[in-house]
Amino acid sequence: MVKIPLQELVGKIAALTDHRDIDMLEVSLLKTVNEMLSPTWAAIYHVRENEPPEFAVRIQGDALSHDAPEETFSTLASTRGVTTFSIIGNGRAVIAYLLIARESELSPVEHQTMCGLFRIYDNYLSVLKDSQIDRLTGLLNRHTFDFQLEKALNLIRAAYQDEKIGHRRRKENGAFFIGEIDIDHFKHINDTFGHLYGDEVLIIIARILQSTFRKTDLIYRFGGEEFIVIVYVDNENDAELTFERLRRTVENHAFPQVEKVTVSIGVTRITDTSMPIELLGHADQALYYAKQHGRNQVCFYEKLLAEHKIRPHRANTDVTLFEDVKESA
Repeated sequence: MVKIPLQELVGKIAALTDHRDIDMLEVSLLKTVNEMLSPTWAAIYHVRENEPPEFAVRIQGDALSHDAPEETFSTLASTRGVTTFSIIGNGRAVIAYLLIARESELSPVEHQTMCGLFRIYDNYLSVLKDSQIDRLTGLLNRHTFDFQLEKALNLIRAAYQDEKIGHRRRKENGAFFIGEIDIDHFKHINDTFGHLYGDEVLIIIARILQSTFRKTDLIYRFGGEEFIVIVYVDNENDAELTFERLRRTVENHAFPQVEKVTVSIGVTRITDTSMPIELLGHADQALYYAKQHGRNQVCFYEKLLAEHKIRPHRANTDVTLFEDVKESA
């Protein structure tokens, strides 16, 4: 192990906890481990309930990779020279593993140093997750949406730019869509059955969202009875099928006491020129149309625009999220 002066070690820990994004935090952890131990390679695997650990990111030399190795997690973890560390989450359950491969085994001092580093990492990760998760539903919160949307848009713009200049081609010709989901007549549910049942409806809707969409899709509780989903699908038709499946699942679900609940959904496509306020305006305008024309339906901004059912959204004036309509809806 390369001996690091105390001041430099403190600096590395400070740099590690300087991130507010979990993905960047994982990369920072790998880089720190790489500098301290000089491993052949190191990798992080996420733990999913009732599923094998899923590869996240790997470092070898100074190169980072998100391409999963051919070997399975159990094969790598049982390979000679590979040390496995557990990453603990809020409920003291293992949420990830860090694998470190080295020709020489870790010394007791190295192992102890790593355990101390991981305790700091575990604690900071718990704090970070708390700040990103909605306490009632367990979904990502509005603050996280604001940050991740800009990050996602930057990645999309980079992908389009790379394709244009010929550096690389995207493997799929898919597209990103953002959907705004609002529970119909939610104020009536609260007024009639009480906020306890209203909260139960929110929790059930959150579970339906998680079961309807893939793990790679991003699901947020936007506030009140509103949810936001960002999905990656092959085309608009697949987006329509996905959001329509959600609408039907909610409609057919038997909610305790309340029994029947429906949702209205406004959807718009994300492009390389999209801006956050513009995307929210488009999705919200489509949702507003759905609310005004019967509720319990999915409306796409682009389709409504092509059919001349709505006017183009103007970001400088149409920033109201139609709270008056939704509050009474």
